[in-house]
Amino acid sequence: MFSLRHNDALQIVTALRSHSKDISVIGLVVDYTKSLLTHITGEGFIHIRRTANGVANRLAHFALHIEGSLYWFEEPPDFISDILYEDCNS
Repeated sequence: MFSLRHNDALQIVTALRSHSKDISVIGLVVDYTKSLLTHITGEGFIHIRRTANGVANRLAHFALHIEGSLYWFEEPPDFISDILYEDCNS
């Protein structure tokens, strides 16, 4: 299983936000990703600490253990309701 540490994710975001050419081992991947991101997001992304992004973290862990697709249209799933409440009321 692939897991990112805080510093790894921060380094990736820093590389993707840089306007210089990346000459590292993964430079081609970084440059290609930058190209794709400008079309998708207009370069609107930042690094957020895992502790400040509990809902995304919990959903990512959940997604690792399911097969198929799940959809929620009205109410959020129970397993993230507590974190959503905390995020919206802090």
